[in-house]
Amino acid sequence: MKAEVRNPIELTTIGVGAPRKVYVPENLSELRSLLKEGLRVVGGGSNAVLSDEGPPLISLEKFRDVTLSGDLLRLGAGVTLSCVLRLQRKNKFSLFEFLSGVPRATVGGLVAQNAGAFGREIKDFLYSVEYLDIESGEVLRLNREEILNSFKYRSSPFPERGVVVSATFKVVPDDSISEKIKRIVNLRLKKHPPFYLKTAGSTFKNPSGLSAGKLLDECGFRGFKLKNLKFSEVHANFLINEGGAPFSEFLEIVETAREKVKGQKGVDLELEVRVV
Repeated sequence: MKAEVRNPIELTTIGVGAPRKVYVPENLSELRSLLKEGLRVVGGGSNAVLSDEGPPLISLEKFRDVTLSGDLLRLGAGVTLSCVLRLQRKNKFSLFEFLSGVPRATVGGLVAQNAGAFGREIKDFLYSVEYLDIESGEVLRLNREEILNSFKYRSSPFPERGVVVSATFKVVPDDSISEKIKRIVNLRLKKHPPFYLKTAGSTFKNPSGLSAGKLLDECGFRGFKLKNLKFSEVHANFLINEGGAPFSEFLEIVETAREKVKGQKGVDLELEVRVV
């Protein structure tokens, strides 16, 4: 199996942290042996932040099987969002268009975080999940009923229960899917920072009935900068890495925001980005 050292910007879209050694298993057997060593999986890094120090990571970029059978689409954990969107346009079906424009996202990461946008989330379309159980080393399956009972807002049983290796989704025919994808991309460009900036998407989860971005804005964090990191002028819940920010700077600006929002609004903000 291949192993190489990768820079933060190769592993995450925000580029915070230090370089890490990454193993790329070719199959379940190799993945199983790496998990026994206590290593963790990193996806496309669209909503993740690396610490400055840590053990090697695992990439599932070789797990990219795609099978469309009737209204069921089975995707390997390493399949990218952009690949699925191309498949949607080609075969004219609805599925991930609400996530259009999210850079470098992979199926495994989207499932593990129950990613969502514009009032929709991954669990709405998730039919089953196949995962490598950490304790037994066996591939187990989560069915639709178990998904509905265990997936919550921006959270799932993974990676605590195991590593997602594939997922099956229910798709719906849609002849206008290309237009919908284009519309979502344009909407995201209007409401969010440009795709080319180094950001990890939403920094904090929306508290129940509230908007994290609005709370941050009202507390003066729109455009607020601390060393190499700043909250976007376009959307206050998006952190932008303007230089080679270390993890310590990420912690500093996040804690500054949390303390002020807690003090002024009485609300505890919870991170949506995943710290690796």
